Amino acid sequence: MQYGRYEIIKKIGKGGMGVVYHAHDPQIDRSVALKVLRADRVVSEDFVLRFFKEAKFIGRLSHPNIVTVYDVGRDHGTIYITMEYLQGQPFNEVIRSGRLSVGQIIDIALQVANALGYAHEKGIVHRDIKPSNIILTNEGDVKLTDFGIARAEDSNAAQQTQTGVILGTPFYMSPEQVMGKKIDGRSDLFSLGVILYELIVGRKPFKGDHFTAIFRAITDDIPVAPLKIDDSIPQPLSDLIMKALSKNPDERFQTSKEMEDALKTCLQVKESLLLPEKPISPSKKPVASVLIMGLMAAIVLVGIIYFFGVHNKKQASSLSTRIEANKSVDAILIVTSSPSGAQVFLDDSFKGNTPINLEIPIGKYEVRVSLPDYLGWEAQLQISEPGETPLHVRLISIE
Repeated sequence: MQYGRYEIIKKIGKGGMGVVYHAHDPQIDRSVALKVLRADRVVSEDFVLRFFKEAKFIGRLSHPNIVTVYDVGRDHGTIYITMEYLQGQPFNEVIRSGRLSVGQIIDIALQVANALGYAHEKGIVHRDIKPSNIILTNEGDVKLTDFGIARAEDSNAAQQTQTGVILGTPFYMSPEQVMGKKIDGRSDLFSLGVILYELIVGRKPFKGDHFTAIFRAITDDIPVAPLKIDDSIPQPLSDLIMKALSKNPDERFQTSKEMEDALKTCLQVKESLLLPEKPISPSKKPVASVLIMGLMAAIVLVGIIYFFGVHNKKQASSLSTRIEANKSVDAILIVTSSPSGAQVFLDDSFKGNTPINLEIPIGKYEVRVSLPDYLGWEAQLQISEPGETPLHVRLISIE
């Protein structure tokens, strides 16, 4: 299959706006990433014109931490964007692996802040900073994707939280986005603060069982300071994150440069706390004492090995049974809607009408709820543990 001159090789991702493919550009013989918008997202000619204008503007951006946009075009009744093909991991996968140190986290945040600062100076507000839009390349560099493409409105206009459909996850939205107010670069810095909180603390700062609860938490709740959760977190880093998460944009960092400078200070503080290891002093104890202590340690070690050898044999079968039992445990997704009777789709597969209980394995899903005469609703949902997960969707009438 082709879009324009680009030959599709394979699908590499899917989001609320469309599908991303690994493609080949035969004209210059190179790999590219091709993002194809879903046909139902091309809602009007006005949207198409604004999208082309925004995409061309973004194509002029040149920064080492921003994915390069090569081309934009129309084919098969939809729009496609040709971008730099990146080899690496989306940041949401990196977060789940939990393999980053505090120093690495600060370094990544510095790269993101620097890229945002460059874009903001060019008059572009990202408006969709979240882990899945950040790629950590195999070389360890950060690349921001979907700059202005996910939302192709004028950056001076109010941010619409629902333009016929809610896209993606709301966890990283700023209070002004949730309330549909005018946004600027400080909204991007709030989203970066949410990501930093999640990386440092190990959980998101705002929670809720459904979108309404999450939106309320974003606008009303003050998260617990990272330092109060883990006293090993440097005070300046905890303060930085809390400032970035201020409800009032005037109380946050006013520019990306301000946030960069604060991050650099945190990195210096963190490095100053790393004390060199003390050299091991030679033992001054008599040789006979050392030999006796060594013999006693050996006897104790043999006893421990014997005990655990017998004990572990008794527990092995029951442990194996518990592991196998956990593998078979499914989660239950309870989907309700207002009004009820809406169709429920899970990864584009029809499952029934609301209210409905769905037994599903733990994992990530795209949920879509639709009802005639009402705006469609969809979101990506991560089921992390067994048990019941309620999801209530309030559908909005087209009228």
